[in-house]
Amino acid sequence: MLAVCLAVAWALLQGALMLLFAWENARFLSRRLSRVEPLATYPPVRLIIPCRGVDPEMHANLRALVALDYPDLELCFVVESLADPAVRTIDEARASCPHRVRLVEAGLAGACGQKVHNLMCATRLPREDREILAFVDSDARPHAGWLRALVGRLASGKAAVVTGYRWYDPSRGDVPSRCLSALNNTVLGVMGTHHSNLVWGGSWATRCETFEQLGLPEAWQGSLSDDLIVSRLVREAGLKIAFEPHALVASPAQFNWAGTFEFARRQFLVVRNYVPRFWWFACVAGGLSVATFWGLALCAALPPAGVPRWLPLAGWLGMYALGVLRWGVALAAVAPYFPRQATRFQQVAHWNSWGWPLVALATWLLVASAAVGKQITWRGITYSMDGPNATRVLARPPAGAAGFSPQANETAPVAPQAVTGQVASRPSAPFPTSGSAGSNRRAA
Repeated sequence: MLAVCLAVAWALLQGALMLLFAWENARFLSRRLSRVEPLATYPPVRLIIPCRGVDPEMHANLRALVALDYPDLELCFVVESLADPAVRTIDEARASCPHRVRLVEAGLAGACGQKVHNLMCATRLPREDREILAFVDSDARPHAGWLRALVGRLASGKAAVVTGYRWYDPSRGDVPSRCLSALNNTVLGVMGTHHSNLVWGGSWATRCETFEQLGLPEAWQGSLSDDLIVSRLVREAGLKIAFEPHALVASPAQFNWAGTFEFARRQFLVVRNYVPRFWWFACVAGGLSVATFWGLALCAALPPAGVPRWLPLAGWLGMYALGVLRWGVALAAVAPYFPRQATRFQQVAHWNSWGWPLVALATWLLVASAAVGKQITWRGITYSMDGPNATRVLARPPAGAAGFSPQANETAPVAPQAVTGQVASRPSAPFPTSGSAGSNRRAA
């Protein structure tokens, strides 16, 4: 009897606290929605876009980058090889680009993630007159004012790094992609003004001097994750990471079931390796919440001796109702930031609200599945995470491999290939060609 009473009390207390958290976050998002302070002058920006393979709807993503409303912008695309099929898509986009465009061939990564290797090569290029470094993923589709929002928030001087986040857009309406979008919303729904925000590598910006102050790009050496390393460095320096909701981006999602599982588990494996306290919190707190909800459901269906059925049933219904309200409030506040995808956003938000116990259970199972293992496959390349700055490349297909898709099921690596050569940087005419940025590393 006492155990059931404690479980009911915990269920209602936890539900109420999470609802209060969602309400405070919603107030912040509502305030920011109409609070975009334009700057008198915008500093020069280099926007770095690491690419590998052709993402779903990549042409539209790159058109969105070309259409960014920013006065002094250089787009810097980085690929491991000019044989990458993404190069053709990049060339098509930059043919009509009003901004300065640079294409960097980084070569193969040997002892770090390919994305990290690409970023290291791009950030070691001469800065010239650039004052801000911004980063966006090739599968993201930012709105026209996205970069102004990042830089504007950075200009306030209150944060060293400003970050956005993604919403996975199940543009085809398939069930696996909607499930992944709902799982992703569990992170999106808690981004706010608190001090626990992490940098998301697909949408962030910092000043060049801050970048150097943090010890970048050298601190990326040997790493698989770019953003979690930055998050750690910012916290160790006693600086602030600010979440800017106007820097949220949509990412087209076209996953199958295997790809959904591979992607979700990979995220938690990386988190466990780089910020283990976040993984432990998700594992313990998530496990306790899931156990309480389903435990009360079991007690309501099969009440223990001496326990009236109404007691666990009331706790179970109360916890469910508070969860529905929490996710309804949280995602209703995010919805105005995705007006072009409003219908699909609401459809997935309903899954999070009405089906939150199933989403929470699936999330916790994925978190728990990351308790063991250190190998992941990311964009076709298989890595071993031997430590935060100890990464081995185990297997990789060539950059131009036929049929490679960043969102496909990537669990079947092929034999590694190694090449060496110079890293080339090719600005589009009429801009001058820069010199070599470095040399490729031999793949493991």
